[in-house]
Amino acid sequence: MPRTIVTLALLTAAQIALAAVPAAAQTVGTMTAERATVTKQGAGRVRAGDGIALGDRLRSNATGQGMIVFDDESSARLGPNADLTIDAFVYDPQRRNGTVRFIQRDGVARIFGGQISKRGRSEVRTPHIVLGLRGGIADIVVGATTSTGTLVGGVMTCESEGIRRTITNPGFSCSSDGSGLRIGPAGGTGGTFVDPVTGGGDGGTGLPRAHCATEAGMNSAACRSRDGGLPTPNGGTQGGASGGIAGGSPGSPPPEPPPPPPPPPPPPPQTPNTTPTAAETNCVAQGGVWNPTLGSCTFV
Repeated sequence: MPRTIVTLALLTAAQIALAAVPAAAQTVGTMTAERATVTKQGAGRVRAGDGIALGDRLRSNATGQGMIVFDDESSARLGPNADLTIDAFVYDPQRRNGTVRFIQRDGVARIFGGQISKRGRSEVRTPHIVLGLRGGIADIVVGATTSTGTLVGGVMTCESEGIRRTITNPGFSCSSDGSGLRIGPAGGTGGTFVDPVTGGGDGGTGLPRAHCATEAGMNSAACRSRDGGLPTPNGGTQGGASGGIAGGSPGSPPPEPPPPPPPPPPPPPQTPNTTPTAAETNCVAQGGVWNPTLGSCTFV
C-alpha cells in the first residue's frame, strides 16, 4: 500500500511538471529578408531564414527593413521604426480560408494579402484605426497621434469610432486620430514608405518561390507595382485595381472613348443614258411608239 501511494505521488508530480512547461508557439511564417536591424521581443535580432511564430512582436530600427512570408502566402514588409505583432493566424490550406490579424503600434509597414484575405478576414489594428484587406496591398503608417492606411491594390476597409468606409481606388488613404475617419488622395499624411515603388510587389503569390520576398527581390524590377496591380515576371503588373470609394470620396472616372470615324460620303448619282438606241430609232422612223421599259415598239 505505501508503494502505491509513492507511485501515485511521483506520477502526479510529473504531470504537474509537464503542465508547467509552456507549449511551443505555432510557427506561421519565415523572415525571408532583412536589412539593418529587425528584432524579436525576447529573442534578439531576427535573421533571414528565421521562423516567425504566433504572438511574436517584431521591431525595426530607424533604417531597418524586413520581409515576412506567411503560410497562406501573405506577407508583411517592415519599414523604419515598425512595431508589428502577429496577434492571430488561423489558416485552413484545404479551404484556403482563415483569419490573420496584426497589431501595428508604430512605424511603417506594407501588408500584402494572401489566400486568407481573398476568402477570410485579414486585418491590421493600430491604436487609432482598424484596416481590413480583401486580396489587396496596403501601406500603413502609425505615429504618436494618427494612423494612416493607403491602398496600393485590391480593396481596403477602414474602421474608427463606429465609422466604416471601403476604399477601392489605389492611391487613396484613410487616416484617423481616434475621433473619426478622413479619406482622400494619399499625401501629406505624416509618413511615407521607404521606396514604395521599387519596394512594391507580391510577397508570396506572383512569382516562383516568393521571389519578391527575397533580398534580391526587394529591389527587383519584376516586383515593382506602379498602378496597384500585382507584379508579373515580365516586370509589368496584372489586374490594376480601379473604382472609387464606397461612402467616401469618388475615384477618378475612366477617360471617355474617342468618337467613331465619320461615315464615307455617298457615291455620286448616276446620269441616265438619254441616247436613243438603234431599235428605238427604227421604231420611231416607222411611226411606232417605243416602250423603254419593255424595250419594244408598238404600232397604233
